[in-house]
Amino acid sequence: MGDGLAVLIDGKVFPVVNISISGVSFQGTGRKAGDRIRLTLSDLHSLDDTVEAIITVKGAEGGIVRGEFAPTTKLMRYILAHMGEITGAEPAYFR
Repeated sequence: MGDGLAVLIDGKVFPVVNISISGVSFQGTGRKAGDRIRLTLSDLHSLDDTVEAIITVKGAEGGIVRGEFAPTTKLMRYILAHMGEITGAEPAYFR
């Protein structure tokens, strides 16, 4: 579900491997479980289509960082809209 998304941290771009309303996995190193990271989720096709997020790292191995979101309504809307685009389904949440 991470198709076409990237994580931006301190001006660096990290491709998203997977995303859900609970969290995100992205390519990256140098993080450990328990780290809190402020990041920006971005659509690779439109880098001005973004949303801010905070994650708590749950694991980092094999070049993949897995984090759990501190959820916000704006973040949930962004993720559900992305999932709708990928699957072709219209999200019913937050109408």
